[in-house]
Amino acid sequence: MKKFFALLLLLAIGWGVYYTMQAQEHDEPVSSGGEDESGSNDFYRNFKELEENESTSSYNITANPVPGSRLLVMSPHGGRIEGGVSEIVHFFDNDFSTYLFEGLRENASELHITSTNFDEPIGVAQAKAHDYILAVHGYKGEEGIDHTLVGGTDYDRAEKIVSSLERNGFSAELAVAHATLSGTSNHNINNLTKTGQSVQLEISRSQREALFDSFDFRRRSSTKNETFYRYVRAIRTVLDEEYT
Repeated sequence: MKKFFALLLLLAIGWGVYYTMQAQEHDEPVSSGGEDESGSNDFYRNFKELEENESTSSYNITANPVPGSRLLVMSPHGGRIEGGVSEIVHFFDNDFSTYLFEGLRENASELHITSTNFDEPIGVAQAKAHDYILAVHGYKGEEGIDHTLVGGTDYDRAEKIVSSLERNGFSAELAVAHATLSGTSNHNINNLTKTGQSVQLEISRSQREALFDSFDFRRRSSTKNETFYRYVRAIRTVLDEEYT
């Protein structure tokens, strides 16, 4: 009987470890929606608050200006904040300027600062130094539904990205019917560019997961799959035509 209970205890511990490992593969909370442009759900109201309360090891800031690039491809919610967006931004490192604010610690959703409040100085300076922005974000979406909402203030180019994604087999639509995900606020960092024009991608969790063989934070960058490259190339086709 003692051996039986010992076996049950070992099984329970094993399942607990497995569940913990599975949970760690998912960076933003399961209940996470998209951008709440009021910032009411954020742990920190602005970057100054975050900086004063967080170790520098809990986040990473990367700016990669490319001489002559009119476009900045960026995300203020990289790393473990909205999983998969960093890898998409990095795909464009050699062609366009890029910027990332990445959450590195567990519970990285606490490092989410909504785009209308995001005032990290390097990111703001990069936005103001460029004519246009392509911002990459993630939203929860419906389970199992691969979808991209394309918003921003540059409606013509947003439409072209929707068309290119659809031609390449992806589900996409303009974000005009989704007010909190549209990225059109004048206070949004996307729209601090010289022209005030931006395109914002809001990519469902299911779609982001489909881009990698493993969605684990530690393995994503090395497990980009065919779907990933088909997705980002569909976007780059438009960027090459419009911004080079």
